[in-house]
Amino acid sequence: MLGVRVDAVRDSSIVSHSMRIELGGDSSNSAAAQKLDGDSFAVSRNAQNAIAIHAGSERGLIHAAASVLEHLGAQFPVGAPPIFPHIEARRIAAIESFAVTPAFKRRAFVSDIMTWNYLFPERLALHLEHDREFIPWMARRGINAFSYIRHAHDTRLKIDELSPLLASRGIDAEYGGHVLQTLLPREQFGSHPEYFPATDDGERMAAGNLCVSNPAAMKLVREGALKYVRDCPENTLLHIWGADVKRGAWCRCGACRELSPQLQYMAVVNAIAEALSADASAPPVAYLAYHDTIEPHPALKPRDNVWFEWAPRERCYVHAIDDASCEINPRYLDTLKRYIDLFDGRGHVFEYYADSILFSGLGFAMPQVIAADLRCYRALGIESISCLTFGAYSALAYPVNLEAFVRGSRDVDFDPETVVKDTANGRHPLCGAAMTGAYRTVAAASKLVLDYGDVVPVMKIEPARRDRKRTDLAQASSIFVRAVAAAESITNAVRSPLTNSERELWRFSSAILGGLSDYLDALQSRDVPRGEDAIKKLDGAIEHIRRIDPPIKGTWGPYDLEWMRELWLGGLRRALGAGQQPAEDIF
Repeated sequence: MLGVRVDAVRDSSIVSHSMRIELGGDSSNSAAAQKLDGDSFAVSRNAQNAIAIHAGSERGLIHAAASVLEHLGAQFPVGAPPIFPHIEARRIAAIESFAVTPAFKRRAFVSDIMTWNYLFPERLALHLEHDREFIPWMARRGINAFSYIRHAHDTRLKIDELSPLLASRGIDAEYGGHVLQTLLPREQFGSHPEYFPATDDGERMAAGNLCVSNPAAMKLVREGALKYVRDCPENTLLHIWGADVKRGAWCRCGACRELSPQLQYMAVVNAIAEALSADASAPPVAYLAYHDTIEPHPALKPRDNVWFEWAPRERCYVHAIDDASCEINPRYLDTLKRYIDLFDGRGHVFEYYADSILFSGLGFAMPQVIAADLRCYRALGIESISCLTFGAYSALAYPVNLEAFVRGSRDVDFDPETVVKDTANGRHPLCGAAMTGAYRTVAAASKLVLDYGDVVPVMKIEPARRDRKRTDLAQASSIFVRAVAAAESITNAVRSPLTNSERELWRFSSAILGGLSDYLDALQSRDVPRGEDAIKKLDGAIEHIRRIDPPIKGTWGPYDLEWMRELWLGGLRRALGAGQQPAEDIF
């Protein structure tokens, strides 16, 4: 930025986590170090020719250095190269002292391991290309943890290729996920069916979690979890989650049927936590409040090294979590408050602001909701927050949300409107004004859509709400056309692969929402031919995503979205033929 070499030297004579940026000349004066904890940091002009940085951790120095650069005009947009403008030396002299204590102690991103497509070398290489940019971006933006979600069919616990990069940036690694099925090997079913959950009629099934009343099954699960800890000593939070289904994963045998899913799950987590309690270096264990455990059972008695992980996936994203006017969110907020009481405040919030599956691959922006959410969570005493991501595709489809999350995780009083403008200018420095308008348009469309869960499985909407939602979706489709027009107004001279890609994403979003509106109308009137036409429209919309460059849409766009859309479209076809058949029977 200056055009000359600048030295950064450690200053351990003051505190262990301290450094100076030398600007030349005499910089021997030192300011008194502040007492700082965790990732907090302070920046001061402690001499005419030096900037002093003190932090509560090694990682805090990384965050502080990036913050200094931002104060000097650097930008770190998600999904785009960092911007380091040329500056004059007097710009540095104008820096005033400042300090930062992050609002949340744990600030994490989360991803499903399967989205790396690691069984296919070319696909894995494509994801790793994104990771080599995304992980440094996380560090610059103050993120301090990354969590891998493993599913039963996964053969990996983590992406080993990324471990050195995460460690070098001070980003904690977390492992686990939906692993109960893995901890109780399915091949045991043939010889020990009694280890496995029973259905209501007493029949044992190889799917689901386990029979928590069976000591041998519990022992196997406990030993498997302990092996995770032994094999991965760098793991800072052990995520032991049940099967990723809404019902049917827990045991209904005679001994278990009186125990709710919450109590069965708590028995497993407590057993693992008890085995870990003797080791002071062992990570805490996460109890996932999700689907059939989202409601806290009043009899839950977690051990001191168990933390809840509250994941309100079916909440409304049109309204903030504490918006009393919302028809959905008050119930979820109440569950969070009760979990906080039951766990004496030991809790994490797991959010879905960049969930490509929940949002069916459409582009959305909700900075105001994120800002209000994070203020609410912090006011409740929550100090740990995470956000689900899907690699490069999330950076393409939800850049405003990702930027809002990283700002809010550090300072809950951030301005959401500034996030929209800064994100557009950082990603599109040659056409920031036009793209700011486009992002605002996307945010306006989002307010009409995100109040019923997964976007494409639209038949889940209750019949009484379908007519209103049909109108909302049609209006949102029209609004997306305005975002497309804003992208198309940019001259060829400043257009980039990223602007072209976002334009195609918004065309896809408009086509999908318009098709869903038509589909709802056909479903309500039982007009099968019109419904089939709507499904054809939905099917054809994928061509817009196929036109996007692979590095920009990552592995999720060309691979995962393709097979997931087949499931979604199949469900729509079956629901259309079944008339008013409940959605749970369709998917």
